[in-house]
Formats: sequence, C-alpha cells, structure tokens
Amino acid sequence: MKIFTNPFEICSEKRLLLVGLLATLFAGWISTCSSTLIFGSLKVINNYHQSYGQALINLAITLVSNSVILFAFARIRYPKTRLIDVFSVVFTAHIIIYILLGLTALPIVQESVRAVELEILDEGFQMPELEKIHQFTLGAIGVLSISLIIYFFYLLVVGMKIAMNSKSKWESVVLVLLVFIWNTCLQFLNLYV
Repeated sequence: MKIFTNPFEICSEKRLLLVGLLATLFAGWISTCSSTLIFGSLKVINNYHQSYGQALINLAITLVSNSVILFAFARIRYPKTRLIDVFSVVFTAHIIIYILLGLTALPIVQESVRAVELEILDEGFQMPELEKIHQFTLGAIGVLSISLIIYFFYLLVVGMKIAMNSKSKWESVVLVLLVFIWNTCLQFLNLYV
C-alpha cells in the first residue's frame, strides 16, 4: 500500500524516473492514437492530431518546465536539493495524469463527449438532453478525474517535500500554486507543437 501513498520512500529515484519515462513514452502513444493533447499538467484537449514525436515533445515541454520551476523553488528552500529527485517526483506524479489521458481516450467516454458536442451544436447552449448512459459516463469520469487530479497533487507535494527536506505545511500550498500558475502560463504561451 505504501507504493500508492508514498512511493518516494520505498523506491529509488532512478527507478521512479525510469518508470516515469516509460509511462511518458506510453502516454505519447496514447496521445497520438487518440488525437489528444495533454495541455500543461491539468488539461486534456481532444481532436488534436499529432505525430508520436510531436506528442513526446509536448509531454517533454510540460515535464521539463514543471521540473525546472519546482527545482528552482526547492533550491531556494533547501540548497542540497538534487535535480534527479525533482525529475523523479514530476515524472512519477504525471503517471496519474497519463491515467486520466487513458480514461478520456476510452471509446465510451469519446462517444459521450461527442454526444454533448452534437447536442450543443443542435440546440445551442440550452440544457442538453443526453441519454442516461452518457450522463452516467460523464458523471463517473468527472468524479474520477477530480480524484485523480487531487492524487496527482498529493504525490507531487509528498515527493517534493522529501526532495527538499521540508516539514512545513505552507510549502505544500506554494508547490500546488506554483504548478497551477506555471501550467496556466504554459497555456497562454502555447509552446506546444
């Protein structure tokens, strides 16, 4: 159970980084096959056609930029913070976002999203009337998505607190805010190919 609550204590940073890299390669493949883009750490965009190389570049932009921002903060707070520790935390936490990507790529979810889009195109922004299966699918995916995003931040904070040898609670809030702010900036900068 500790592997889910705090993998950073029981696995080496090299092993976590390797698992994160393999998950990134797999996420690039899912992103290419399903025509979705992970736009920053917290947003998935449908109907974004990209090659496998472009998907990996887009994932790298998110991962490396988040790592650099968090490493800068960590070095300010604890000068002995190692870059490999920060990379392993960021890559490991993003596995949760890749699970979210995989869920949104499921055919039943794509069909439900398409039903909403078609209903809005037909009826405008009035209350769309969806079939019960689409309502249930979107509701379940919504709850699961929120849970996964909370878990993503949990892993990120737990790992970064270990990487920067931190005990204070206010740094947890700063870490979450840094990720939110930086990923909003990434969306405005739109560095993705």
